Amino acid sequence: MKNKKILILLFIILSFSCIAKETNIQKEDNEFSYYNVYDPLEPLNKRIYYFNYQFDKYIFIPTTKIYNTITPLMLRKGVNNFFHNTKNISTTGNSLAQFKLRKAMKALGRFTMNIAFGFGGIYDAADDFGMPTPYEDFGLTLAHYGVPKGPYLVLPILGPSNLRDTVGLATDWFADRVVYNNIQMQDMNTVEVTILKSINKRDHVPFRYYESGSPFEYEYVRFLYQKYRKLQSEVGNEVFW
Repeated sequence: MKNKKILILLFIILSFSCIAKETNIQKEDNEFSYYNVYDPLEPLNKRIYYFNYQFDKYIFIPTTKIYNTITPLMLRKGVNNFFHNTKNISTTGNSLAQFKLRKAMKALGRFTMNIAFGFGGIYDAADDFGMPTPYEDFGLTLAHYGVPKGPYLVLPILGPSNLRDTVGLATDWFADRVVYNNIQMQDMNTVEVTILKSINKRDHVPFRYYESGSPFEYEYVRFLYQKYRKLQSEVGNEVFW
């Protein structure tokens, strides 16, 4: 009888130990959940990441250097302001899709202000008036309605993304083309303008592949992309430009 009581006591102690251990594991999983990015296509993503490195090294970066050499600083600023201002069109549409009417009005107001008083958007007049810089895209709109991120993706040339943001990127691209055609800005859809937009954007991103010297750079970029998008969603601005 005494031995039976001891066995029961030991069983209870072991049960509580297992529960406590499982709880601690769950806490650790929650604590480090930021690092657990869903990446089932990692081998393919790493190949594309390396392709992007080669494209960046031999095409993109040399092109941006030539662009900086032959284009005066003031003109480069004007180009950057112009493309930055056009993002307010997408922000307006996506804000309306999320019923964020105040944000939509801010984005539309900023776009109109720069068109009217910034020589068509070449000068950022809205900054002089202290107007905020809201940001939304269709990826954030999908997130707003609870669409999951899906697997992590590395897109050729474009870089880190996920399935939700890739769908959002394609939708924004198509919607922008439709809008430009309807507001007499058809030239924005030409190949030349698209290339200039890409060069300008790369010129303003200081990241360089494999400069970190870390063997875990791929994992760092993957983690930082997730944090960046989360921060965009929380802050409501583009965060970096």
